[in-house]
Amino acid sequence: MRKLVSLILMAVTMSLSITALADEGSTLRVVQVQTDDVGAYIAKLQEGKALIKAADEKFSIRAWQATFAGDSTGAVIVGVAYPGSFAEFAVAWEKLISDPAITAWLGGLSGLRTVVSDSLYKEHPL
Repeated sequence: MRKLVSLILMAVTMSLSITALADEGSTLRVVQVQTDDVGAYIAKLQEGKALIKAADEKFSIRAWQATFAGDSTGAVIVGVAYPGSFAEFAVAWEKLISDPAITAWLGGLSGLRTVVSDSLYKEHPL
């Protein structure tokens, strides 16, 4: 009986610890770019998405194109999300870009787009 109670307490403690970690939220890197060839840029992002997923499954990457956005109409927004703090994101990002295939992919993006802004956002879980 004592072992069962210990196991239950340990399980509850672990679940509370996991919940506390989950409540820290995530980090989102948002890059706004201008491109003359959205199709080619999106195709290149799809290549990168596969490389990133293979290197670290925690990262996710998505893209949006602005419409009804005044001067920003046509701009492409790329979101790179990571389930962790700024510090955890930074460590994971450094590891990610140390991969030669990802470094080469990032270098290949420069001819397709101009970065307008690059920002980090911290999630505030609700």
